[in-house]
Amino acid sequence: MLFPNRSRLFAFAILLHQVFAADNSSAPSPTSLSFALPSGYSTKVYNVSAATTTLTYSYSDEELALLWDQIGPIKVGPITTTVEPTPEPTAYPRPGTFHPQVPTYDTSLNGVRLPDDFIWGLAHSAYQVEGAAKDEGKGPSIWDLISHRQVNAVRDNSTGDVVASFYYLYKQDFARLKNLGVPYFSPSFSWPRFFPFGNGPLNEEGVAHYDDLIASMVANGIKPAISLFHWDTPLALFNSYGAWTDPKIVDDFFNYAKFVITRYDEYVPIWFTFNEPQYCNWQYKYYPAGHKKGLYPAYHNITGGLPARIACSYYTILAHAKVAKWYHEEFKGKGRITFKNSGNYFEARNASSEADIESVKRNYAFVLGWFGGPWTDGDYDPIVRETLGPLLANYSFSPEQKALIKGSCDFFAIDGYTGYYSNAINNATSCYTNSSHPSFPECASSSSNAPDRFPVGPSGDNDVSWLYNTPVGIRRFLNVITKELYPTIVDIVVTEFGFAEPFEGLGTSLGNILWDLRRADYYQGFLDNILAAIHHDGVNVTGAFGWSVYDNFEWFEGNHVKFGVQYLNQTSLERVPKASFFQLLDWFKLRGGVSLGNGTAGGNATAIPGAS
Repeated sequence: MLFPNRSRLFAFAILLHQVFAADNSSAPSPTSLSFALPSGYSTKVYNVSAATTTLTYSYSDEELALLWDQIGPIKVGPITTTVEPTPEPTAYPRPGTFHPQVPTYDTSLNGVRLPDDFIWGLAHSAYQVEGAAKDEGKGPSIWDLISHRQVNAVRDNSTGDVVASFYYLYKQDFARLKNLGVPYFSPSFSWPRFFPFGNGPLNEEGVAHYDDLIASMVANGIKPAISLFHWDTPLALFNSYGAWTDPKIVDDFFNYAKFVITRYDEYVPIWFTFNEPQYCNWQYKYYPAGHKKGLYPAYHNITGGLPARIACSYYTILAHAKVAKWYHEEFKGKGRITFKNSGNYFEARNASSEADIESVKRNYAFVLGWFGGPWTDGDYDPIVRETLGPLLANYSFSPEQKALIKGSCDFFAIDGYTGYYSNAINNATSCYTNSSHPSFPECASSSSNAPDRFPVGPSGDNDVSWLYNTPVGIRRFLNVITKELYPTIVDIVVTEFGFAEPFEGLGTSLGNILWDLRRADYYQGFLDNILAAIHHDGVNVTGAFGWSVYDNFEWFEGNHVKFGVQYLNQTSLERVPKASFFQLLDWFKLRGGVSLGNGTAGGNATAIPGAS
């Protein structure tokens, strides 16, 4: 290609500029122009970053529709109405003679049985299994928003829209639990099903659903252990004032809890106000607040990270304590109330290293001690207070609040899944007072490898890299909690323990999936060690709940990670018991504990409207 002379092009451009400049020399400057403001109009300067006031709702159908518009399209499953149960089989396919179930590793437990009042069963949570995300007046939760709108937040981009459709299939599920002799079941209730906006008028259809759910459990002889909150905060509260970063959340949660407990306490022997308030530390801090993330406002200028952890923890503890005080002192509840802790066992990598021993203390302080006030003086652990220092300026407990928190839990509930070796980080002391340090505030580390670099146990699925099968760890952990950390504890319940079978989500053969050998081994080992803690160590463990009753939506990992003792066909929604289910059932058949329909709490199904 030929190019014209560059100097000629440049000269031509100069000439054009001069011509246009001359043509516009008489044009008025912008500053000399005037523009009319027609009558009937007002003006203001809009400044998004200056927004401080909260949003309010009038609880209209239109506003609820707009909340769901904030989520986007919702999948609808194959079942859209409550299904009446069909007869369960007299026997289920189970491991046979070619391969025995996992034997006990501890022959010292031969002939040892649990106390007759030891409670046991299975657990799950609302968002992880209910499905029916938008049905019957439910409002969206924060997890509807995250799974739909926060791109790639969930590893496989799945949602809780359908999952197991427990919302419609609960009667069949309870029929199976009854048939298999499971005496307790621990689900969570969905706050936005009761209160679509988090506060305001109740949703009649949601109340009717949970009425029937409780009635169905009671009719089947199954004792409910109910979690009021398992991370599905109503989205409207994030829009309105930032949810767990604002003091308004305490009264809104109390209002929700008060209604639910008042309505069902006659039939519920155990209440958990919160599932794992530690989620503030490893989930809530990642929530998509603020203009850069764009999903809901960042009230109080809290967009996540450590400020979100601190605020969320503070208001969660206060909300629990307010409910617990009302439950016992005003309402005079018939059952027991606490919250479920998330925590795992830590052991010093080098038992002779003061630094590694200190790392154990710090790991426990920021996992359990942050929420340990009910078993101490009502305050944060001293290590937490000292480390966070001025960051707690607006989140320190007053003497009245400490008195409210102290003693607010009737027993200690621990969701303990695994164990770690704990070790000091380099220059740990320089981290303690440096809030910009990448390891702050814990300033300690841990590993799933032993000092000789061999793994602490068989690993779970690759996408839950934190999970290893460490049965001896749960025995040691129960001892540490009750004898070292919180010796005032009267009794302790293992409210969750379970295992994600490696690569199960990639399986295409049902036969291969059902023989979940690592999960079966996990249950045998953990249950043996819980029994050893009772029998050999004198720890007053009074219950255990396996996680989960079937495969579910596993939060940021989505639907491909499997914790269930039953296989869930995500197309037909069929549930099929795995080997691990029979491992658990046969263990309790051998070792005892509470049996179906027995125990100190329960109810008369005919006393609940619609239960007959």
